[in-house]
Amino acid sequence: MIKWVVSVIEKYKKSLLLIYFYIFIAQIIFLIEPYVLGKSIDGLLKQEYHWVGVFLFIELLSVFFIYKRMVFDTKIYTSIYNDIVFNYLDSSENSNTSTKIARTDLAHNIIDFLEHHIHYYIMSVLSIIGTLFFIFISHPPRGFVVLLCVPFICFIVWKFYKKIAQSTKVSHTQHEHKMSVFDSNNRENIFSFFKRRRRLWIYGSTIQGKNWSSLNATKSIFLILALVIFTNDSIDLTQGEAIAMYSYINQFLISLLSIPVGVDMFTRMGDVIKRLKTPI
Repeated sequence: MIKWVVSVIEKYKKSLLLIYFYIFIAQIIFLIEPYVLGKSIDGLLKQEYHWVGVFLFIELLSVFFIYKRMVFDTKIYTSIYNDIVFNYLDSSENSNTSTKIARTDLAHNIIDFLEHHIHYYIMSVLSIIGTLFFIFISHPPRGFVVLLCVPFICFIVWKFYKKIAQSTKVSHTQHEHKMSVFDSNNRENIFSFFKRRRRLWIYGSTIQGKNWSSLNATKSIFLILALVIFTNDSIDLTQGEAIAMYSYINQFLISLLSIPVGVDMFTRMGDVIKRLKTPI
């Protein structure tokens, strides 16, 4: 799967690296934000304002890099999408129309991967590393507590992964038959198609709901546990430092939710690429 994606985007690698560089810089600035915010709060309590100026500067700098990325990336992603679609159509001249329409629609999952998932993972990896750094240098026991959340999240993902993958594949297959069902002009077949689609959506939503409920409950438990240790320890912290530490603990736990997002993304991507590489 990875080799296929790399081959598709090879000619756009410089532009993509520039887009990801903008995201990288913006996320580094975002990681510094709680620390500077804490310093700004402590400074304001003493009627000192230079940290407020620093906070405003990094906020504007982050906005600048996000703007640069948003202006540039749509041009690149739409070109990549058209290349994927044209390559598929050139190799699928004998495929039926319903399959062609469905698979060219599903091909946008690859653009979602490049535009959203890679962005998300750059931010998540940097957040996990950066927040752990700030947590450990402040108080190592809290760092070990939040790290204990990782195996619990991995267990929940493992528990639900196969069902989510199966639901995704069945949904994609049904989508490929949509045009054929409409071409039949059979009212009963059309009703049956949409009733089955509804059942598939409900089933998929139920599985995802159980998955995310379990993940967020786990995240909340470890956040509370870390805060209990945080507040009961005899560490002399200012108000600003306390706010910054809460922010870093929360950011770390939220970033761990990138694990199930990644599993879901690879499931969809793997199935879509398999279909695009196998014309019928």
